[in-house]
Amino acid sequence: MNKTLIIIASMLLIASTAMGQYTDHRDHKLDSLESVVAPWMQERIASASREEKDRLSDAFEELMWGYCQINPSRSLYFARKTYALCLQELWLNQAFQAAKMIGQHHWAAGQIDSAKANFETALAIADRMARKEPLPGKPYGYKDATIDDAYSSLYGAIGNLYSSIDSLPQAMEYYSKAGELFEKNGWNENSSNLYHNMGETWLDAGDLGQAEPCYKKALLYGEKADDPLLIAEAKAGLGALYLEKGETTKALQYLKEADEYFAANEDQEYRSRLYTLDLTGKVLEAQKHQRTLIAAIAIIAALLLLAIVFILLKMLRTRRELKEADVVIGEVLAEHGESTDDEILRYVQDDKGDDSHAERSEASVPAPELTDREASVLPLLAQGLTSKEIASKLFLTEQTIKWYRMRLLEKFKAKNTVEMLSKAREAGML
Repeated sequence: MNKTLIIIASMLLIASTAMGQYTDHRDHKLDSLESVVAPWMQERIASASREEKDRLSDAFEELMWGYCQINPSRSLYFARKTYALCLQELWLNQAFQAAKMIGQHHWAAGQIDSAKANFETALAIADRMARKEPLPGKPYGYKDATIDDAYSSLYGAIGNLYSSIDSLPQAMEYYSKAGELFEKNGWNENSSNLYHNMGETWLDAGDLGQAEPCYKKALLYGEKADDPLLIAEAKAGLGALYLEKGETTKALQYLKEADEYFAANEDQEYRSRLYTLDLTGKVLEAQKHQRTLIAAIAIIAALLLLAIVFILLKMLRTRRELKEADVVIGEVLAEHGESTDDEILRYVQDDKGDDSHAERSEASVPAPELTDREASVLPLLAQGLTSKEIASKLFLTEQTIKWYRMRLLEKFKAKNTVEMLSKAREAGML
């Protein structure tokens, strides 16, 4: 449902009367009332007495307000009838209400320029009321409360208009003007409507932080006024807000409470009920997605946990295997009668003083095929480095170097490292 219709639905229900009192006209028998005013053609109105015109204007106004939600075209028709009759008789407050209503209907239809023009007409009438000039039946003009009521309701309507065309600064300017007058006179019903519309404005702008306190104030003032309609509208607004925030449990609770009133008054509040039902459906769908997402996250978390456990077990197993391999390598080296580091070092030092190998023109021992890594370990062994020192130079573990030493012993068919280095020199590999 278009949110604009919800805004105008709430604002059109404020009938501006003396002292800002709120009146709900929709319970009246509109069909029977319309049948009463139907015979009053323009010619008959012109010749009617003042008392008859007074009663007729009241009926027109009652129909204007009564039809505002359930039949906008009829409401607009009787608003024009009210305006023409009351302006002619200088009943300025009724003429003001009718002009404002016409503007609101044009706004609801998206006719912004026509809405502005009628709001300007209503503002001119309010200014005339504020001058307190003597009028028929009102020698001292209108009371301050009646004037404040007129201005505040018009400011709220103009604020709604600017809100609907995304002119947020102008909307808030007029809302603030209306709020000052509501606070001044203690009109809780009007304050509830105002803060509700401000909440709608901030929600449309995507500013949820500003919208939330507005909706809560709308609910507070609605409760102070003890008005179930205003309370329901505020709760519907909070439901929409919490849906946007992703707080679906809160949203669903507020929407259910709002729908209790709308369902009980569906003949008059069918638009509002459709709106809350639509929001409720979105909340339930969002909760479904949330549950699906939570289940997916739980599955992913479980899989990650299993993967971590598997990796840890694999690491422990690898560590254990490395330790076992180190033991095996040590045993193999021992079986080969592996030379001590001191023996290797003495061999290297003695070999440096013996130049007889340089005189050899050909290798007397065939050279085995070595891998790149084995070939890098062999000369370091020939330098007299220990396994730990070689591991540090090649950025490998000591166990790995021992493994390559064992492989070199096997390939040279040597019993120990000293014999292996001797054979490597005879093969011309050092």
